[in-house]
Amino acid sequence: MKRLIITAFFAIYTSFTMMPVLAEDFPYQENTEPVEITNAIHEEIRWLLAETEVAISTRHGVRISKAPGIVTVLNGEEISHSGYRTFSELLRTVPGYEILKSGNFGGIFPAVRGLDGANRVRVMIDGHFVNNPLDGSAFGNFDDFPLKNIKKIEIIRGPGSALYGENAFLSVINIITKNGADIDGILVDSGFGSYDTLEENIVFGKRYGNIEVSGMMHYRDTNGYDGIVESDSQSVLDKSLSPYGFPAVSQAPGEVEDWRREYSLHLKMAYKDVYLLGWYNNKNRGPFIGPQHALADESDIESNYVFAEVGYKKTFEDIFTVKPRVYYDQFDDDSYVESFPEGATLSFDTNNDGVYDTFKTYPDGFVGDGKVIQRIIGAEMPFDYELFDGNIITVGFEYRRIQQTDVRYSANFDPLTMDPLESMKDFTDTYPFLKETTRNIWSVYIQDTWDITEDISLTLGARHDEYNDFGNATSPRSGLTWKFMENATLKFLYGEAFRAPSFLEMFTVNQPARLGNEDLDPEIIRTMEMGLMYTFNKHVTSSINYFNNNIKNLIMLRALDSASETWQYDNFGDARVQGFEVETKINVSPGNYVFFNYTFQDPEDDHGNELPFVAKHKGNIGINAQPCRYINTNASAFFSGKRYREEDDGRDDMPSYALVNLSVTGKNFFGTMNVQGTIFNVFDKDYKDPGPVSIAEDLPRPGRTYFVGLSYQF
Repeated sequence: MKRLIITAFFAIYTSFTMMPVLAEDFPYQENTEPVEITNAIHEEIRWLLAETEVAISTRHGVRISKAPGIVTVLNGEEISHSGYRTFSELLRTVPGYEILKSGNFGGIFPAVRGLDGANRVRVMIDGHFVNNPLDGSAFGNFDDFPLKNIKKIEIIRGPGSALYGENAFLSVINIITKNGADIDGILVDSGFGSYDTLEENIVFGKRYGNIEVSGMMHYRDTNGYDGIVESDSQSVLDKSLSPYGFPAVSQAPGEVEDWRREYSLHLKMAYKDVYLLGWYNNKNRGPFIGPQHALADESDIESNYVFAEVGYKKTFEDIFTVKPRVYYDQFDDDSYVESFPEGATLSFDTNNDGVYDTFKTYPDGFVGDGKVIQRIIGAEMPFDYELFDGNIITVGFEYRRIQQTDVRYSANFDPLTMDPLESMKDFTDTYPFLKETTRNIWSVYIQDTWDITEDISLTLGARHDEYNDFGNATSPRSGLTWKFMENATLKFLYGEAFRAPSFLEMFTVNQPARLGNEDLDPEIIRTMEMGLMYTFNKHVTSSINYFNNNIKNLIMLRALDSASETWQYDNFGDARVQGFEVETKINVSPGNYVFFNYTFQDPEDDHGNELPFVAKHKGNIGINAQPCRYINTNASAFFSGKRYREEDDGRDDMPSYALVNLSVTGKNFFGTMNVQGTIFNVFDKDYKDPGPVSIAEDLPRPGRTYFVGLSYQF
């Protein structure tokens, strides 16, 4: 601990960044003569007036230094400079975040502050909650979310259930899209890259008096990374079955199936105080390796997601604001999955005596097709009331009804006997893979933000959520910010959050490998944080944050008994993660800056063992430079330390690695044309993501890749 404290304070004195200046720091002067402002001066003013307010931590605008949370803001200009094309790629630059690939269905998911965050991170688009109730994650639908229509991204690192409820466990993300005035026309963006990747975007927006319209049309098609898996779980089966005369059928060595095709539509409209949000996307993708970690070539995972939200915002007498909204979401999932390849043979212990005595061969592979729909209707009524100057009370009520319905299941095997069938057969009525169910959630929350003095602010709040299917959860929070020096601010934060069990974890039935558990309790996290932000001058600011997470009731899969091949979800084990994050940014001049962040985290289970697959050390460093008005260059590097294995995994720990990216943008050709080229993993670093024991060499990840894009605004 002594070494950790010394390291932390050393980082403060060796790190630098800048705090932008707010508009109110430039008082308006009347009766001044008009002055012609050159482009350079205009750009300097725009830079100094850069956005510094966030709403994600309180639901209303507050300066970052006073926000009762550890907040990161990624603005549109920084996003554009980075050269990244998708939301998940960009998240790797955020302190405490690491982006990993799943072997079973190929999903991208974050690890946040030492813990898998697939269903422990709440994601919103313009404040609309988009996590899928089926597995609790937003990343299946939104890992490829395009960046062209993003105005900024606000991120809380830490619990957020006191304001937002479910899934706001490790972090909360709000993707804020551009308004009509931000676009003022039509932006056409097209590009191509490695693995025959093609991407097309049309971003549009305009303001007509009291009416504002904006939106996006997006298409992406890629063959995906073609990494080689040398040996898979079918290879292990082939070896064990060879003494019985069964032929080897594994497709390893073989390529992963990481192809995907996606199109999306986004619409945002406003008329005076009324707004409408709409979203639709369709995605088809391969399984990467597959749910049993056996290469196969017939799987197709399709998802459709649509939401619509209508809301109203009105302020009365400058002290009372109402923001009611109603919304509808629908998730359609269709997973056609070949778990084992053609000709696969599986062995069974029919007598439960520990000896495999029955063998069954599946000429067309081991195939299942599951379909399900989740429909959500909801309404929320929040109120903001300014009790007196510097004190805002927020009260809100929310109701969500989630209906899991239209469950369909077919397979080319009998789910009861596991006998192979000559063709696909519908088992919807006899052996559905999920229970149809309805979840009702009633919620109430209250928050008081109080500027006690000009330099001290206090936030207190709590939320109570009542679920009909597993019980209730209460999430308190408190935050104190203290500007104890002219250029320095301290934050002391405490918060609790919960993660409700997903529908897969509770209601999976009739599966040979996994079962749900309707007696699950929610996961609980209690977090203490301390943060220090120091502004050295108008160019340089640095911050350091300490966090301590205590997690209870972790939901995991474990075998029903020592001889069983069926695993069930259960509350099993606790964890503790503590560490610190350092951030630095040096804004030299508009468009020229250096950034750095570093995270140390020490995750342990309740027995003191290191949590697997988590690096203790990770971070980012980068520089953005504009040598002239037509050129922007951005170079950045992500580094990750050694990652540990599970306790019973005899493989060596995973080595550290670093990835370097380089992006060059040619700007303002022919007025509004931009050309951007990006090389990812410039030095072609060979690295892996954690894989199961059956994939001995772990999950292959891409080497050097490129993307070239061209955009033009009308």
